[in-house]
Amino acid sequence: MRSRPTRPPPNRDHRKPWTGAGIDAAVSSQCQVAVLSILAAPERGDTLEVKRLCDVYRNAAVRVSDAVESLTVFARRLLKAVGVRGGISLDKVQKHSSDETASPQRWTSYLPILAAVLSVLTATLLIVATYPVFSQTCDEGQHIAAGMEWLDRGTYNYETLTPPLGRIAMALGPYLAGTRSQGVAFVYDEGNALLEYQGHYQRTLTLARLGILPFFWLTGFVLWRFVSRYYGRWHAALAVLLFAFCPPVLANASLATTDMAVTAMFLLALVCFWKFLQEPKPSSAAFAGVTMALAILCKLSAVPYLGISVTALYVYALIEKRHIPSWKYIGIGAATAALTIWAGYRFSVGPILREGHLSLQEMANVRRLPESVARAFFFRGVPAPEFFKGLSKVFGLTEGRENGYLFGETYRGGRWYFFPVAIAVKTPIPLLLLAAVGTARALIRPRLRNAVLPLAGIAGPLSVAMLGPANIGLRYALVIYPFLAILGAYALVCLWQVSGGRNKVFAYKSIAIILVIWNIATCVRATPDFIPYFNELAAPYGSRILVDSDFDWGQDLKRLSSVLQQQKIDSIWISYEGSADLKQHGLPYWQPLLPQQKPSGWIAISEFELKTRPGDFGWLEKYKPERIVGKTIRLYHFDVTPAQ
Repeated sequence: MRSRPTRPPPNRDHRKPWTGAGIDAAVSSQCQVAVLSILAAPERGDTLEVKRLCDVYRNAAVRVSDAVESLTVFARRLLKAVGVRGGISLDKVQKHSSDETASPQRWTSYLPILAAVLSVLTATLLIVATYPVFSQTCDEGQHIAAGMEWLDRGTYNYETLTPPLGRIAMALGPYLAGTRSQGVAFVYDEGNALLEYQGHYQRTLTLARLGILPFFWLTGFVLWRFVSRYYGRWHAALAVLLFAFCPPVLANASLATTDMAVTAMFLLALVCFWKFLQEPKPSSAAFAGVTMALAILCKLSAVPYLGISVTALYVYALIEKRHIPSWKYIGIGAATAALTIWAGYRFSVGPILREGHLSLQEMANVRRLPESVARAFFFRGVPAPEFFKGLSKVFGLTEGRENGYLFGETYRGGRWYFFPVAIAVKTPIPLLLLAAVGTARALIRPRLRNAVLPLAGIAGPLSVAMLGPANIGLRYALVIYPFLAILGAYALVCLWQVSGGRNKVFAYKSIAIILVIWNIATCVRATPDFIPYFNELAAPYGSRILVDSDFDWGQDLKRLSSVLQQQKIDSIWISYEGSADLKQHGLPYWQPLLPQQKPSGWIAISEFELKTRPGDFGWLEKYKPERIVGKTIRLYHFDVTPAQ
């Protein structure tokens, strides 16, 4: 019996199997296996048959090898013709195919940021459109004067109730244009002198207002960065949109005042502090300290605002993480904050109060203090004494309470419901509804991690404002609007992503679209009168609900001058609420309207004067004005002296 031959060793040829030589070797190996198989089984054929089969296999292998080489050469020439170098690579082909498939997705990924940028740019145009329309408001002159003193003289003594950062931004443009401090004793007169410097009133006022625009842009940028990281890009785009198309925001962003500046810095400070709580380290602690100091350098109301909001975030982080950042990091943040505040006052050193420069009320208040505390106010080695003097004014040491106005009544001090009412009547209805829905949804969710910052950002300032003594405008609570926008955007995203039947999905998406369009249209329609804006429910009763900086801030003097010139009125009686110098605004011969005076002729009176002094000017309410100049000045005409 013939012995069975052993199986040959496997092919060790490492040549690539897709080349011609590789195929030839592979086929030859298969021929050898076939021959041995036939020899092992004599009944399957003889030696001649085996040789014939080997020839067939070899010829077939040669033809296949030639065909593969021809296809390879053709493929290389084809790829070279379309601009692809090298040989065929499956990875490159797959990547090219995936790029073509993902191209539409890549373009759509840019839509959120494009929407956010377009919103901010459109809002910027709306802001700039107000510059030539309005004259200076009550506080703009003093802010420019104090900022110019800091830049030109290196001191900060005109008015210390407000810190210097926002004022420096306002005065920088006029300073670079050549305006210099005039040295007038009274801060409001100094402001008027600066605005009228070399006869460039409108240019100087415009440059000062442009100094606040970067704070508006910064708020939009911080909103985008924070919300896109923790919520998503479309959520961020909608938050920026709701913030940018909010009339109270644009009203303050269009003026040389400090409220937009503190809004931007307060948002940035809370975001940096939130990051510090998530990643406690020296750099994040230093950033948190610096940004908090910058917020305080914009407005002293940021001190209690940050105190409550930061405490709320700190307690939440303590409950969530079961530990707190090291005291070393907290010390770093406190040190950088103190150093930044001191730098904001040019590293000044001196007493908080100076003997011989105190009013009778200030002296009486100081005498009520403990002797050691009172002595500290006159110590000459206090760093940044202007800062502490401003704090003493905020807490009522040197100033009395402000007058408030609400629902037609003038009062002294504050009422807790002033700010809730102001928010309800001056915020666009779509934003109110969306913020309410977003707040409710955030509170009922089991995890508040992403919502705790906007909730703390609203609760802190609003609680302080409601309990405070200053009821002179919604602007004192303007810092909550970025957080209202975050919650409103959250509600919009929830409406858009609702699941269910086709009709339900269509209805919720339609509601979301309508609310966004409504919010944008409301803001555009209010242009340029953002200051006296009231939403649709409150608009018929505007000045009966709120006045002061929420309605009449002295902004329509330029419009009055234009109307008087058009109607060729040569003399008029005026009662005007504002800080502008009436002699410099192209008015005809004018006389001040005194309390209870009832002259014949033309009378112009500010809405603020009419509403807050009913005993002096309330008699005019019985008569219909000839016209309303702008939104805030009533123009009357009497042929004869009005009846007693």
